[in-house]
Amino acid sequence: MDKPYTLAIVGAGISALSALRAGLSSERTILLDYQENPGGFLRPALPAPGFEDYATLIQTSRLPGQLTACFNATAVGLAPAIDDGEPHTLLVRHRSGVERIRAYRLLLACGGLELTREQAQIPGSRPAGIMTPALAHQLLNRGYAPGQRIVVYGSSRYTLATARRLARAGLFVTLVHSPGLPDASILIDPSPSLNILPPAQLVSLAGFPRLERLTFSRTPGESFSLLADTLVYGTEMRANTGWLKSSGLALSEQGAIKVDQHYLTSVPGIYAIGTLVSPSLDHTDSLRMGREFAALFSEGSL
Repeated sequence: MDKPYTLAIVGAGISALSALRAGLSSERTILLDYQENPGGFLRPALPAPGFEDYATLIQTSRLPGQLTACFNATAVGLAPAIDDGEPHTLLVRHRSGVERIRAYRLLLACGGLELTREQAQIPGSRPAGIMTPALAHQLLNRGYAPGQRIVVYGSSRYTLATARRLARAGLFVTLVHSPGLPDASILIDPSPSLNILPPAQLVSLAGFPRLERLTFSRTPGESFSLLADTLVYGTEMRANTGWLKSSGLALSEQGAIKVDQHYLTSVPGIYAIGTLVSPSLDHTDSLRMGREFAALFSEGSL
């Protein structure tokens, strides 16, 4: 059996890149990510206002030469060590099959998943044309238009960046902010091809086989409808912990991983940072967490 790694990092998004930039290193380290390149799902939305530090990090990051990087590799299971001093085991799916990777310490930085319309229980029919921002970016990357009359729904800077990219592609885009807008400044956008509406609650949708109409409300008795063939639903993120349900790691009521002040989970030798711990479409805490974890690691505090 192959010699265990000293450190295995699951995820090559903002928090992991931040940690590596800040000097995170170990004698024998492996980095795993399901995508083809580092940067996480935020990458295709950049450059964008408010994300300058993120864009610089992704554009200038160079993975350490001693690090083994495995892309197109998805962690699908985790078996923590039974005894102290023994390695943990990751189940990793490649295109060629499933592999077991053992490591004495794990850093989980595999991010989050965008909340879907179904999870939010938005009433209405089940037509085609409803997607998350990540899917909209994937379609654009492949040269496909997600639709012709698009409504983007959400209040994050990432959602705004998604709407801007769709508008730059020559599509008719309306951005409707969801309630609880964190920063009123993003209601203002200089792009003439992007229509931005004040916060409203999406209450229903209609159409079949493809989406035709969305209905919103602002106050009781005040509602309005928008014609649309596509809804990009980007209101919230949930931690990507579904694959960890049987691992024994303690999770919050919202499904995020619980960690202490050193980013240690409930299992010795397993750490977590980024949106896996603090879900945010804007990766609000990811840069800071990566830097702090690297400092603790280099100081020998872990």
